[in-house]
Order: sequence, then structure tokens, then C-alpha cells
Amino acid sequence: MKNIHYNKTQTYFSSVTIPLNLLIVFFILACLPVMGQINQKRMVTPQDYRLWHYLEAEDISDNGSWISYKKTYDTADTLFVQNRKTGKVHFFAGGSKGHFVSEHSFACITPDNVVHLLSLSNGRDHLFKNAAHFEILGSNLITIAHRKEGSLLSIYTLKGKLLFSENNVSEYALCPDNKKIAIATNENQKNFVWIVNPESSKEQHQVTEAPGGTFRQLAWSQDSSILAFMHYEQAESALYYYQVDKKALSTFSTANTTVFPETMNLDHRRKIKISPDNKKVFFRMRQREELNIIRKKNDVQIWNAADKFIYPNAIEIEGWNIINKHAFWEPLTNRFLQITNPKFPNGGEVGTMNYALTFNLQDYEPQNNHNGDKDVYITDFVTGIRKLIIKKHISSTSNLLASPGGKYISYFKEGNWYVYDIRKGTHKQINQNIPYPLNIADGLDPQDCYGNPGWLSDEQYILIYDQYDIWKVAIDGSNPQRLTKGREKGVVYRIVPQTSAQQVQHDVWIQTSGLFNPKDTLVLKARSTDHLYNGIFLFDFKKGLSQICYTNKGISTILKSKNNIFAWIEEDADLPWQIKVKEPRSEETLVMRSNSQQDKFNWTNKEIVEYQNSKGETLKGILYYPAAYENGKQYPMVVNIYEKQSYQAHYYHVPTLYNGDGFNVANLTAKGYFVLLPDINYEVGNVGLSAVDCVEAAVKAVLKDHAVDKKKVALIGHSFGGFETDFIITQSKLFACAVAGAATTNFLSSYLAVSPNLGIPNFYKMEFGQARMKVSPYENMDWYLKNSPVMHAASISTPLLSWTGLQDPQVLPSQSFEFYMALRRLGKIHIMLAYPNEGHDLAGKENATDLTRRIEAWFDYYLKGSQAPSWL
Repeated sequence: MKNIHYNKTQTYFSSVTIPLNLLIVFFILACLPVMGQINQKRMVTPQDYRLWHYLEAEDISDNGSWISYKKTYDTADTLFVQNRKTGKVHFFAGGSKGHFVSEHSFACITPDNVVHLLSLSNGRDHLFKNAAHFEILGSNLITIAHRKEGSLLSIYTLKGKLLFSENNVSEYALCPDNKKIAIATNENQKNFVWIVNPESSKEQHQVTEAPGGTFRQLAWSQDSSILAFMHYEQAESALYYYQVDKKALSTFSTANTTVFPETMNLDHRRKIKISPDNKKVFFRMRQREELNIIRKKNDVQIWNAADKFIYPNAIEIEGWNIINKHAFWEPLTNRFLQITNPKFPNGGEVGTMNYALTFNLQDYEPQNNHNGDKDVYITDFVTGIRKLIIKKHISSTSNLLASPGGKYISYFKEGNWYVYDIRKGTHKQINQNIPYPLNIADGLDPQDCYGNPGWLSDEQYILIYDQYDIWKVAIDGSNPQRLTKGREKGVVYRIVPQTSAQQVQHDVWIQTSGLFNPKDTLVLKARSTDHLYNGIFLFDFKKGLSQICYTNKGISTILKSKNNIFAWIEEDADLPWQIKVKEPRSEETLVMRSNSQQDKFNWTNKEIVEYQNSKGETLKGILYYPAAYENGKQYPMVVNIYEKQSYQAHYYHVPTLYNGDGFNVANLTAKGYFVLLPDINYEVGNVGLSAVDCVEAAVKAVLKDHAVDKKKVALIGHSFGGFETDFIITQSKLFACAVAGAATTNFLSSYLAVSPNLGIPNFYKMEFGQARMKVSPYENMDWYLKNSPVMHAASISTPLLSWTGLQDPQVLPSQSFEFYMALRRLGKIHIMLAYPNEGHDLAGKENATDLTRRIEAWFDYYLKGSQAPSWL
């Protein structure tokens, strides 16, 4: 743009510049009203909160043309289906379970019990009413309607033509071949099992029938040739194995007491599984109900200090007798084998289901951690022989995995990965040539590892994570290959599974690793170690790494179509969630952006602040600015604490009154507050003063360089952050007021309590959890006392608002009451809110709203000088 020069000695424009200058002046004057309208944003108020919604990307069609997503508001939600190229949008109020049936159809269900089958070609919506649920079977739609007399199952073509209908359906199972469905029905006090092919009436036939009881847990084999199920009655039950092509039915009855334990019955609540070779049917058994111990409310409780489990946990298992047991039946030989029992009650079948891993979680009880170590045994299903393979292994489900092909067991122990060869019976450490640690250095448990996502197809190589990268390691540990090079750039790479085979399979205490074909391309999620940059990458075992995107925003919910079109959600503190798409060899494009109304309101901006604690360690924090921030004006600040929170730098915060802990960044910045989320580093046995050190350093760093009124700073925390809040105000005078929710205030009484949700001693939480004591109070009482806020309550001068849910299963409400009693006795300024029928977070909307309003009123009174609420 050409500059305009003024002659300071003249009061008029030169003749050469008059036309241009007049034009500019007229333009500016004409635009003033418009510019005023553009810049005229207003502040968000609680009345505006209803305008905001959350965004969830749900699915992408096979060819990537359509994307489904859900907008969830405080009082309602809507499911959308959008063509990313044309912008065409269809929506369903309250829609859920959205699914692309094909490139031309989309199905979902709405709260009025209507299944919608939308034609993406012409926009026509086929309605199937009175449906509680739906399924897709190949090119057909199945609806289930619940009725008093039993469920009605109907099968339709995608054009709405009824192919099949059956009343009184109690269960059903879709066949993997997407052609057949198994159905259990009940009519005239008789039970039936049917196999139906909706495309061919000739393939609809009855499998079996039985009087009384119910048919349960219909299950297909992987190759669709076998159907297994059970018939359950309290007195006597049976397993069935049906060969579809031969129409041959085999039966195994619990009445066969020569092999089946007479004290047991089938567990009708647990699924049946068929082994990949179709030779074994796996099921669960449970002690007969009439044998269970009936405990009365007034029975004397016996607590023996030498017991393996303390009383609340012990009566949950009753010597492991009332816990379900694994077993299998071989229909072709009629062989039965019980896998778990009271001596080896935990574990189950894994891999290709030719063996089981079992153990007893009481092996090394009583002990002080969440779960004790265990001795791991392997059972060969051919011989039935059980033998010990791992002595005193840590009880973590992520550190003991079977290979999907059934050849190996991988396990993590004392910082190293090992592979156990099942056939050879040998153990081999496989990370000896990896020069980096594989256990999480700053984790609470040194036995926690970065992970093992799975094996390559031939099971000659296993994939292992270190802090940054993915390694391909041979089963003998030789020549490990680092597939990514994140360490040099400070980037962490992790695999995003794209198929069920690539996912780790969980079965209570045993996991089976994922399986990856080296011919396939891996989808990776990447992030910088400071969480400021995030991206999506592809890894080809021949070509290496290629980038889909890498940005200084948050990325979540990665979707991939069959033709390699990617969709994902981006967000930032001032950027509402948006869905982006990228085609191969093309630039990424924007599909939609949520919460466009934000443009009409003043909004926060964030800054990453750095500071040092007394040890010289550099830490980060997120500082959110007040909406409509003005230079030269001072503002109050709220500091929210909970360990490290800088990973939330790109989180988008929706203003709402429904906050389970009463804290909301968007609410507070809209009310004119700075909000700070500082990181905290901890010293073992000194967590309280560690928090004081880091939080004070963060606050002082902000006060030095930002327009924060040093007399108007508040502190708030929930759970462990609540403990930190209570402790900090016993040591620091920086804060004008504080709020602590669900806080541990007495380390000694907390240590000696019973964990309500687990029924075990709270020892583990104090020694191995966030409290980081590492020893018992009888080894170092000083640590427990000096870290307990209640012991320093006399030093408090900061007004405190605390709250607790009276049914909190994680932190006993008595911890808040102890602190209340101490502050009451000392004459301190303190109000405690106790919410009946609430847990660790407030789940009820009324209570969450009440807590949010009270906390914000507390801040407004102490930091803004607003009128005191009536309850204060």
C-alpha cells in the first residue's frame, strides 16, 4: 500500500494527493458502521452456554465420500451425515449407533425407537418403527422390537422389503459370513434354536428344541461352519455344538457328573467361544446358587490379619468358589477340561486356544500393592499338564501377552521384555540390543512399560515401544530395527490399530497381542514430547515413514476409509473442534467446524509459560487469558492444579454448568479471569512441598510478566489436586481463597483405611500411588505426617471451600470431614459442601450445576468483591 505523507506546515492536502486521500477518508467513514458490527463481540453468559456443543467424529464411508459425526449439547444431541465434497447434510435428532451400510445407505436409531435407513443417493429415509435395536447382516437390515410376549426380530432388504419376521426371540447371533443368523425363541413354554438365511427360504431350519429353561449365548465359529450355544436351567444345563453343513448336533450335559463338577452349573451370563480349529467350545462355570454362602447383615465379621484378602474382598470371592471358572468341551471326543479352579482361579485360554495361562492373585498376599505378584502357569490342552513358566511376575495386564498365533508368551519384568517359546519351553530376553530404557521413567510404578502392540504375521518378529519409537525385534533379540526416528526430533510415535486383528484382545487378566502384516501400511499417531505438535503418519515396511499431517493443534479420532482417505478432528484453545480430511497426494481440506457461534463472542487465548522450581527444573504451564482482555488492566487469576496438565494445551473447553468437579476454563475466562494450569514435579516422600515449590514458582512467573492482580489469585484442585490445594494453603500466602474437592487430607488415616471400590487396604494408594510414599508410615512416620494437610491446619489463613461426594469410592468422604473438623476447631474460614448419593465426581446434573455455581460465586466474592451469596 502506498504511504500518505502529510506536510506539517500546511492544513490541506497537496493537489496531487487530494483525490486519493479523499477516497481513503470516505472509504474509512463508510466502513466504520460495518467495522463496528464486525468487532462488536459480546461476553459469554450462562444463558449462552446452551449454544455450545461437543463434537464426536463417528464413521467414514468406504470410499471416503461421507462422514458421520455427532453434536452433543447440554440437553440434547444430534447425529449428522455429511458429504465432504458437496456439503450435503442429513441429520437425526438424538440419533445413535450410526453405521454406513454401503456407499449408498446409512442406518441409525433415534430415541423414538425408529430405525432410519437413509439413501445417500436420493435422500429418502426409510423408517422402521417400534425398534429398540438394529443390526446389519450383509445387504440386509435387522430390527429388534421388544414386546411383553418377547422380542420381534425382522429382516428387511435395504429397500425396505420384509424378508423374514419372528416373534418371541430371546437371543440372536449374526454369522461371520454375513448370510445367516441364529435365533433362539420361546413359544408355548418350549424353546427353539433356528438358523435363518433371509435370502433363501430353503436354508431356514430348526436346530433343536427343549422344554423349560432358555437357550443362551449363541456363538458362531470364525469360518461360519459351527454354531454353539447353551440351554440353561437351574437344575441341569447343557452345551450344544451344531455342524451346519452336516446338520449334526452334539450335546454335553452338566448331569454328566463323571466329568462335570456336581457343585457347578454353566454360567449363562458369560459368552461361549469356539476355538479357531473348531475343535473346542470354551465356556464358564459357576458354583450352584444353592451352595453360595448367605451372609446376614448382623453376622459377626471376622478380620484376621494373616488372611490373604481382608474381609470385604474375601467375601467377594469366598475362597474363589463363587468366581466363574473357565472350561472347555471337545464335541468330537466328548472330552471336558476345567481350566481354572480355586487353586488357579485367574487367567484363561489365549492365542489359538491350544493352551491357557493361569495364576492365583493371592500367591504373595498379604502385601501392600494394588495387586500382588503372581506365579504364572501354562496348561497344555492336549496333555492337560500345568507347569510353572514365570515366577513372581508383576500383576499388570499390559505386561503379560500371548502371541495371536499361539507360539509365544511375551512378558515384561524388571525393565526388560522376554519371550517364552511354548514349544521349546525356553525364555529369551529380547531387548538386550536396544540401548534405551523400556520402562516408563517418570511413572509411579517402575515396572510399567511403554508397551508391546503386537507381532508380525509370521511371529518371528515382535513390535516394542520405547519412550519415542517403535522397534521391530526378532524373537531371539538379534538385530533390532528402529522403525521410526522420533528420539532425534522429540516425537513420540504409536500405532493406531485399523482392524480387530491389530487390536490387543482383552480377557479380564490375559491379553492377546495384535497381529500386523508387514505388507500392510501402519497408521501412526505422532506427538511432540511437549504435546504442542500432533500428527498422523503412515509407515510402510519397505518405504518407511510418510506424513499425512503434523500441526500445532490437538488431533483426535482418526478415521480411515478403505481407499486411504483420512479424516480427523482438530482443536485448540481458541479453535472449536473441526473435522479435516486428506486424500492421497492432495492437500487436507476442512469438512466442518463446530460451534461457529463462538465468532460472535469474546474468547480466550492461551500462552505456554515456563518457570523453574527450586531444583532448577524447567516446567511448563498453560495460561488462559480473560476473554476481551485489555492491555493495561489487571485481572484476577484462578490456578487449577493436578500433577502435569500442559498436555491439555490444545484442548477446547466448552462453557457449561455441568462440571463434575465444578471447574471450567471457558466459564472463568468469560467472567474475566486468567486461568493457570501449571505442571508439578514430585520428590518421593515430599509431594506436598513439591507442589508448593512448583505452584508458587509458576504463579510468581505469571505475576512478573502478566497483568494479574497479585492480591486476587485463587487456587483450586480436585482429587489429588484437592490434596495439593489443601497442603499448599498450609504453607503459602499467595492465594486469596481456595477450593478443594474430594481431597486426601490425612495420609496416616487414609493409609489405614479400606479402599471402598476395591475392598483392599489403602496401603497401595499411599505407597505406590500418587502420594509416592514408597514406604509404610512405620518405616517413615515423618513423611506421612509432614505431607498431611490436617497436621498443618493451624497455619492456614486462606478461606477454603471444600466439597465431597458422600458415596465417593476413591477418596473417603471422612478425609474432607477431618479437615473440616480441624478448621472448625481452629476457627478458620471454611465451608464444606457434602453431596448425598454422589461419588468422586458429581454425576447428577443438578449437583454439578450447584457445585459450579457455588465455586464461581466463591471466586467472585473473594477475587472481584461481588456480593456474598446467602450460603457463605
